[in-house]
Amino acid sequence: MGRRRPPALPLNSLGWSLAGALALALSLPPLGVYPLAWVGLVPLLVRWSARRPSWAYARELYAVLLAASCCVGFWVLFNPDPGTAALGGATLFLVPVPLTAAFVASGAVRHRHGLGAGLVALALYVIAAEFLLLQTSVTLPWLLLGHTQVAGLEFIQIADLGGVSLLSLWVLALNGAAFLALPRAGRAGERGVAVAAFATLVAVPVVYGAVRTAQSDVPKGYTRVGVVQPGLSPRAWAEAPAEDRVELLARASDAFLARWRADAAAPDSAAPPDPAPPDPDAVRPDGLRASGYGLLVWPRASLPRPGSAAEAAALFETLDRWAGRRDLSLLAGARLPAGDDGEAASAAVLVRPGAPAATYLQMRRVSFADAAGVTGDRRALLDTGGARVAAAVGFESVFGDHVRRFTRDGADLVVVLARHDLWGRSAGLDQHLLFTRLRAVESRRSVVLSTVSGGSAVIQPGGAVTEVAGWMEPDVASVDVPLFRGQTFYVRHGDWLGRWALGLALALSVAAVAVGRYAPRPAPKRRKLAPA
Repeated sequence: MGRRRPPALPLNSLGWSLAGALALALSLPPLGVYPLAWVGLVPLLVRWSARRPSWAYARELYAVLLAASCCVGFWVLFNPDPGTAALGGATLFLVPVPLTAAFVASGAVRHRHGLGAGLVALALYVIAAEFLLLQTSVTLPWLLLGHTQVAGLEFIQIADLGGVSLLSLWVLALNGAAFLALPRAGRAGERGVAVAAFATLVAVPVVYGAVRTAQSDVPKGYTRVGVVQPGLSPRAWAEAPAEDRVELLARASDAFLARWRADAAAPDSAAPPDPAPPDPDAVRPDGLRASGYGLLVWPRASLPRPGSAAEAAALFETLDRWAGRRDLSLLAGARLPAGDDGEAASAAVLVRPGAPAATYLQMRRVSFADAAGVTGDRRALLDTGGARVAAAVGFESVFGDHVRRFTRDGADLVVVLARHDLWGRSAGLDQHLLFTRLRAVESRRSVVLSTVSGGSAVIQPGGAVTEVAGWMEPDVASVDVPLFRGQTFYVRHGDWLGRWALGLALALSVAAVAVGRYAPRPAPKRRKLAPA
């Protein structure tokens, strides 16, 4: 009788691979069923362990991951500009490339050196590929494995150690343990160890988060922030004359400040009015000026676009008089001339009474998602007198290493002048908000997110999100924001895990090629002839 073949691993089919990829998509916002990502890669790992690395396998895996990419990023097609929408749709075809390349390259290592070496190589290649993706702006870095966990507040607290890369490694480790626990993936004892490892991996971030929360720093103070949301559709906001946008925001701000002063002065007010400092220009340690507000935030593209440096100076002087009469600092989104040929850049402008206007030009731009224009090359903290603000424009808040550099430079508050409402009330709204949540956890800083149409929110240093204005709701929200000065491990060291993974992945690739080229090949076995 012929020798019996061992039974095949379960989940080894194209259908199961597609199901696993869709589980990854469902773990991302807006649904955010994040535990699905803990096992979503298992069918892909089973398929990976059973297939030889080949172009046929690469095409199959790419098609499976492309389905997940389209489920996650279909909202980019809703851009009001048809050309930009088409470009955004085309970039969806690039999203699966890093993960596909990591699986195929590690499959070659597994084929030559065994399952254990292949799994280690897969982890290194995935983290290295995500690290390289975050260094570019070719496409939205949406399909990162760490992003699948943004809805799980208890599990993302470890981001202050290694950012989204550490979360990606954690998700990979969970899937690896689940894969090794499958029947036929190992002996019974090894499967028991894999199950214990899976349970331990689930528990570790929860325990760390509890300990980290119990040891949280005491804020050095608070600053009161007013977030002005016009509540207009993206089209109406874009088509409105610049002067009308400024007048709308100024009227809303004045009406809100008048109501606040009236409420604070009312005898039956629940909170007594803040005593005014002796000097009208003085700022109390909590960042509040005589107006009661440390900072007023206007959304992106709030200000008229000046055509020259002289026009910009005149605009800033007008805003300085307006803010001075109200005794507050104003942070507003703008388009400012930056290039030699007068090309504009998206910017944040801070006007503080008694001080020169400060500007920050957007440094990281996603080509099909952010406004066209040049980018800046200088990090600039915006000092309100009570807080040092790091401004992020558009989709900059998706890049963790970029934002954490401002915190390392001394920022104690992050303000995001977001652009995601341009696509309407789509999945991108929730995705960008929750991806930005990671910036708060990584740096343990409060984050204020300002929008035009809806979704303005405040994110606490622990990651808790409070939406301060609903969709298409004109409002001015008042929030007291805690200010912190400490530095987390991630703030001090940045994407250390990605850098190490990239270096080790390159070293592993070179070693694998060298061993494969120079190792002696075993002699072919001779078949024994059966006796006559």
